[in-house]
Amino acid sequence: MDTPFADVLVRGGLMVSGQGITRSDVLVGGGKVLEVGDDLSDRTAGRTIDAAGKYVLPGGLDSHAHPIFGEKMDTYSICAAYGGVTTVVPFIGSETHRHEMFGNHWGVRKYNPDIVRGFIEYAEEVSYTDFAIHGLITKRDEEDIDKVIPELIRLGVNAFKMFMVWNPWAGPDSRTNLLAIPDDLIMTVMDLAGREGGMAMIHAENGVCKAYLERKFRSEGKVSVHHYNAAAPNIIEAEAVHRAATMATVADCPVYPVHLSTKEIVPILEQYKSQGLSIYGETCPHYLALTNDDLIREGYLLKVAPPLREEEDRQAMWRGLAGGALDVIGSDYTGYTRALKLTGALDGEADEPEAGEENIFEIGAGLTTLEFMMPVVWTHGVNGGRMTLPRFVQVFCENPAKIFGIYPRKGTIQPGSDADIVVWDPAKRHLVDEEHGISDFSTFKGAELLGMPVVTMVRGDVVIEDGDLVGRPGRARYVPGDPNAAAYAPGGFDVN
Repeated sequence: MDTPFADVLVRGGLMVSGQGITRSDVLVGGGKVLEVGDDLSDRTAGRTIDAAGKYVLPGGLDSHAHPIFGEKMDTYSICAAYGGVTTVVPFIGSETHRHEMFGNHWGVRKYNPDIVRGFIEYAEEVSYTDFAIHGLITKRDEEDIDKVIPELIRLGVNAFKMFMVWNPWAGPDSRTNLLAIPDDLIMTVMDLAGREGGMAMIHAENGVCKAYLERKFRSEGKVSVHHYNAAAPNIIEAEAVHRAATMATVADCPVYPVHLSTKEIVPILEQYKSQGLSIYGETCPHYLALTNDDLIREGYLLKVAPPLREEEDRQAMWRGLAGGALDVIGSDYTGYTRALKLTGALDGEADEPEAGEENIFEIGAGLTTLEFMMPVVWTHGVNGGRMTLPRFVQVFCENPAKIFGIYPRKGTIQPGSDADIVVWDPAKRHLVDEEHGISDFSTFKGAELLGMPVVTMVRGDVVIEDGDLVGRPGRARYVPGDPNAAAYAPGGFDVN
């Protein structure tokens, strides 16, 4: 049989999709999947990767990425590739104060779409993985919002993150309100996004209640890690999800609440899904593997917003994933260092606080989760009997690609798709230490994992192999989202 010369043949593995597991070979050429079949041993390729005894997965998507602090797209994407993630989807927008603080020269611009253009140009030069983009809307966009949303959608940015933590008692230049926006602007964005084919993404916490409780706890001297969860209780997250879903229903706008953590949210998502709202729930690996007890034991390094919750919330997140209320797992990886958490600056100097003596409200909220996101979920979920292999692929690969309009280019292994492939060894053990970025702590340090990626391929190029970085920067490509192919669009790809 005459076949075209290919670059790579992945042979002998068990290929996992959201529909099942098959014994399949994969032929790759020109950065694309050329052919998938049960026996392609007669095909000619420049290299053969032996996947016998291993699983072959689509490359993962990190749909909740923050490569603007310590980790930039170079080191951020290295951590991603080590963890089996081949497409990073960061929030990029008008958080200009952060771009100035952390030296993101591409982001020090006035107009939101120009910031996005600057990031695309920069990231294609330095990243080791491909990337899509979520928009991020702040008060700085208010005067131009009628232009910003349609222009971002034309650039392939279909989803717009907004923080529902507006503090009415603080000024517009307060730390919180530099990122948060009030409900009237959220409603305006939902209206525009709904009419233009976009989607709202929501950081869901009730800002008034959160500000009130923090002020109350500070005044009472309740500032240790023991009080952090109580200062941001489940109810203020659940209320904000309910409010966001109500607003989205009125505006006829798809909505995606991010980093969900509480048991009360699962029935809220189920309610609105049953009523026909395009609502997609995302949780994170730390809400699946850790609890408030870990924060109390380990201290400030595990501060995140929303907080780590209780064991019953952790179990509810697993049930939400299994039952379909939750659709996606994203990392929420910030690439913080200890200095950044303690001082707010990468070059800040601070003594390590005594355990229990730190003021938790003065500590930065951010974790280092990306490199071990998929292996942690594999160990706790697949090995623990909470998640099937096809569901693992759905929540990390297929669903986010479908929701954000980049499927089937990303999120699947089928002819014509980008050859983003991960060879996964279910027998490989790993004791978590640090990640391969600049952070000097790991959220999951000391965790014993069973099941790790051993080969990560981005568009046919091997980036990670047997623990070594073998790829190079400069080959990354921006992947614009197509609003007409998104899961919420008429004729879009349905989420599983």
